Amino acid sequence: MNGNMSKMLKHVQKMQSQMIKMQEELSQRTVEASSGGGAVRCVVSGGRELRELVIDPSLLQENDVEMLQDLIVAAVNEAMRTAEKMMNDEMAKLTGGMGLPPGIF
Repeated sequence: MNGNMSKMLKHVQKMQSQMIKMQEELSQRTVEASSGGGAVRCVVSGGRELRELVIDPSLLQENDVEMLQDLIVAAVNEAMRTAEKMMNDEMAKLTGGMGLPPGIF
């Protein structure tokens, strides 16, 4: 293996190590989203894990299960999108414009 190839391989291995470390760090971060004017709130980790779901008790008194389900889905989906964007933004900083497709992480 010539020197350039060896150097490039070391660089790729270092970047891979940094990416794994960053993914671990991001999985500890959280993002929050809400729907229904804050009636449903959820917290999702950078690893796209639902960590917390808070439902305003007044929604339960309305007995509108379908509306409650819609609000939960909306809040969780928004939080998941935000978590994914956070992950992609941080990884883009690390990869520095290598042209990797979005969502690869």
